[in-house]
Amino acid sequence: MSSPQDIPDAARRERWPDAEQVLDVRRETVGATTVLRFVGEIDTDTAPLFRAHLAKARRNTTAATPLIVDLSGVTYLASPGLSVLIEAHNEHRRLHTRLLVVAGSRATRVPIMTTGLHAQLDVVITLAQALPSIT
Repeated sequence: MSSPQDIPDAARRERWPDAEQVLDVRRETVGATTVLRFVGEIDTDTAPLFRAHLAKARRNTTAATPLIVDLSGVTYLASPGLSVLIEAHNEHRRLHTRLLVVAGSRATRVPIMTTGLHAQLDVVITLAQALPSIT
């Protein structure tokens, strides 16, 4: 099975036509740190897009420059999105880099807390809490 990052843009839009309309991402750089801000829903349809963005951003992380994933604008986080977060966390651990998750909305905090993932992931409530931890 191919992953979204391996599929050309036109084919990806054909396979997941609504994903980019339901999940928006903004990429920022704060110092040397990449911050991905997601807005919308992360479910079965958008999880491949979510995974692709995390994988692409992971290429720019080092032990000194973590990746911050800001989910404050996410309005729905289903189990496929949680699975992507676990995969990303495990990959960052394997590479000896750091992934910080900002779960600032109830829609993201509740699934992360009720599944117990807060004990595995590096989770904070605000972006401001994540930024001082990178220095």
